[in-house]
Amino acid sequence: MKRRKFIKGIGLSSAALSTSVALSAADLTQTPSFEPYSYGKPESLQDAVSQEGYILIRIELTQGKEIEKKALMDTLEVKKGKLLRSASFFYDQIWVLWLERYKEDTLITLGKNQVIQFSLGELIKSGEVEGLPDGLKMQGNFLLDKEIGEVEPGSVGIKDTGEKFSFVAMADPQGGLPDDRDKLQTRMKIHNAFIEESVDLVNKLDTDPLFAMVIGDVCDEWGYVKDLAQMNAFLSKMNCPVLYGIGNHETLLRSEFGPGYNMDAFQNFLAAQKAINGLDKLLYSFNIGRWHFIVWPDPLREHFWESHPHYFDWLKRDLEKNKDRRTVVFQHVPSHPIGITPHISYAESVFVKRTFLNTLATHGNVKYLLSGHVHIPLRASFKTAIRYKGIQMISLPAAGYRPRAFGEEDFYGGPSQGIALIHIDGDQLHMQFKTVTEELFDFPEELPEFDDTSYALWLRNPWEIPASKTFINPVFEQGLKHWTRRYVFHEDENPSNLCEVRPAPSVDGKNALYLFCRRRGYQAPGQDRLPQDVNRICQAISLEKGEEKILHFSYRIDGGVTDLKGIAGAFCWIEGFSGKEKVFNLMYSAGKIWVNLGGVYKQDNNLQYVQMGLPSDPDQWKEARLNFARDYNSTERAKPFADLECDRILVHFGVWNINDGGEQPFGIFITGLSLSDNSGNPSQVDGIVLRSKPDEDLWWRNKLWPSRNIAGEHRYILATQDPQDP
Repeated sequence: MKRRKFIKGIGLSSAALSTSVALSAADLTQTPSFEPYSYGKPESLQDAVSQEGYILIRIELTQGKEIEKKALMDTLEVKKGKLLRSASFFYDQIWVLWLERYKEDTLITLGKNQVIQFSLGELIKSGEVEGLPDGLKMQGNFLLDKEIGEVEPGSVGIKDTGEKFSFVAMADPQGGLPDDRDKLQTRMKIHNAFIEESVDLVNKLDTDPLFAMVIGDVCDEWGYVKDLAQMNAFLSKMNCPVLYGIGNHETLLRSEFGPGYNMDAFQNFLAAQKAINGLDKLLYSFNIGRWHFIVWPDPLREHFWESHPHYFDWLKRDLEKNKDRRTVVFQHVPSHPIGITPHISYAESVFVKRTFLNTLATHGNVKYLLSGHVHIPLRASFKTAIRYKGIQMISLPAAGYRPRAFGEEDFYGGPSQGIALIHIDGDQLHMQFKTVTEELFDFPEELPEFDDTSYALWLRNPWEIPASKTFINPVFEQGLKHWTRRYVFHEDENPSNLCEVRPAPSVDGKNALYLFCRRRGYQAPGQDRLPQDVNRICQAISLEKGEEKILHFSYRIDGGVTDLKGIAGAFCWIEGFSGKEKVFNLMYSAGKIWVNLGGVYKQDNNLQYVQMGLPSDPDQWKEARLNFARDYNSTERAKPFADLECDRILVHFGVWNINDGGEQPFGIFITGLSLSDNSGNPSQVDGIVLRSKPDEDLWWRNKLWPSRNIAGEHRYILATQDPQDP
């Protein structure tokens, strides 16, 4: 058996390995299936009682300010029952009530004059109640917990062999039964072949692992029975019990979790899980030896966590109960930054990440958090692995899915598909990764500490970044101090993104921010090629409500490296906030601009950008004067700027690249930032008034070429020629 020690700083390279893969026809001769599963709805009050004997009520408040929501909840009364405790989530938008005494005529009232009231009996009949107390919108329903709990290992076939044992973790097998319904036939066949190789790896181990943990994205597509059943057929061939965690591919994209406590979206997943190991759980834990294990669900669907806030409370109490045990947590979507654009937005919200990590860190007993989701190459898995508050956080390469393009060759040229091997001896844990080509790599015992102040936006909202009345370090004489960056994955050689301070060209004794990007290198066939806009920095500025300012800065496009005809560019992005509410997006850009900065998974899609053009003449210093209030008012908006009550702005400077086709580089110098009072003059550069960005400089998906899956690969530009060409 081959064995390779991973040594930080040593570059490894070789010709890419050529792998011949074949699909097992025996497993695909007929559509597999399993018994259907129904979570059910409560038909009596007793059906709604939790495993601990309580009634849980969820109240969601929208269409109002935080202070108004808190004031309304202060009026809450429980009549003919007893409230044990309550907790708020999502900045007082979601509340959970625990009732320890209850009857069908137990009454919940809200509002100064009890304008909203509903009984538990009404909830049984309707599943959900709504109302409009004191100018807010209220929604109430039961919270259930049949899908939560602690599991006895023996009930799923895990034999507790004592304090010395091993297990396997697999991320993103993402296979199924290909029928080309969504143009994924080739992709699924490739994934299936690697899944079989990964299963074979498990069965060839010297000793059988106690269990295999599949950390989400069991199947491709969206939780169809045919795919989940086929994956059961593949994965049940492992010589050990198989456990599932849910990822984002086990449910439909637009799954709904209401009215009431609606678990319909998970019934196919729960049916598949029940078929392979007898469980019907989304959130569960178990103990083996001295260790505790938690499987945390991550369907990554809008409104899931708002609909299931009691999961955080269960996690808190489960960790308290097992605080003397070292703990491993499995979560599909990483809670640490990966450094590529999709993972900023196609990840959990700041509230979810921060609440989850702070809960895990409460007792200091959580030692590892293992995730998948990214389809990360093995080299990138090692490079992005970090420690946060004592928790070692690692995103694993996929067991089946091909890796995303991180811009550099993997160890020995790949492939990176495979399995993680986790060996436990008493209190000690050692982790390895074995590829389908049987290369074996050891993860370090201690990972580098994550600096959440330098990369503050990972666990903070924009309105939580400390703000000042003016720019601090505006000419970069202190490097990047006081500037907030996004974490960017850097290749070991010739990085495709630069964010650094350099001497300002043609200006003696002055520094400037230098931003550069190009298409990432080493784009191997099969790797997703997604646009990159993660290379940006920002600073927060506080305003008096309604205050209007002019933003001043100097910029110089680096003509020696910039392709002004490429699908790439530089931008100054101004976000406006009133308290926690985002009120505007203003984008000033040179070159081309991605109109939906942040991609299809951006988390503020309801607030469109105002797009303004910056002159793109290369190798000339230009003086920009941006009247962002006037630019906002010049468009058709629901409110004038003065009525937005904007009390802070975030000013970002960044570069982006389509990350496909030619290199299409773009470089820019920026310095001399300041603010002045609004003089009423329009936005201008060197005295020339700025205009709206012309259509030819705006880019969006499908604008010029059809966006397709080519053999399962996400693509934006056709590799051969423009289909409009003769």
